Amino acid sequence: MRRDRVRFPRPLRRAYRAARHAWRPALVALRRRRGQREVQRSVALRPEDRSDKRRRMHVLVDLVHERLPARGLRVVEIGTRTGRTSRHLARYCPQIETIFAVDPEPPPPGAFDGLARVRFVQGWSDAVAKEFDDASLDLVFIDADHSEEGVRSDLAAWMPKVRPGGIVAGHDYARRHHPGVKPAVDGFFREHRHPVRLEADKVWWTTR
Repeated sequence: MRRDRVRFPRPLRRAYRAARHAWRPALVALRRRRGQREVQRSVALRPEDRSDKRRRMHVLVDLVHERLPARGLRVVEIGTRTGRTSRHLARYCPQIETIFAVDPEPPPPGAFDGLARVRFVQGWSDAVAKEFDDASLDLVFIDADHSEEGVRSDLAAWMPKVRPGGIVAGHDYARRHHPGVKPAVDGFFREHRHPVRLEADKVWWTTR
């Protein structure tokens, strides 16, 4: 049996539409804030840093807060380029004591201005690795030479530098334009006791 549709008085309908219209900006803002919490789970993004998708720097911030909560952390980014990832880590991870941004080419002028915890180290990855003691780092992020040989070389040079329980991570796993990353990572960690985990933006990571 069909039920008759209730018809509210026209003034009430107009008031309801006006209320929906008035609340719409607030509802849209709320949805956006919820979406940003999914982009970076551990720390709310500042308005100027909001992103349309979850990227490598958001993954790393979450890894630091969720897996490396202690203070005085030492982090290395290999292949820093413009310094965007190191800047983001310095901004959202106060527990990091020092970020070593490694690259054979210097970053753009002013890339690390005002960031006392970021130290740029110019040089090739394997040579710079020799300047660090074994088991002296908490997180190493590899995003430099994406060839299979290059990734294997970086893993061999930097894996011993990470302390037990620390994190080794990298970028562009199984990305079409960088076919060498996946076989290098899979081959290096084939007998590793900890699984290689995959995150958004083709980020991979594992525990030392």
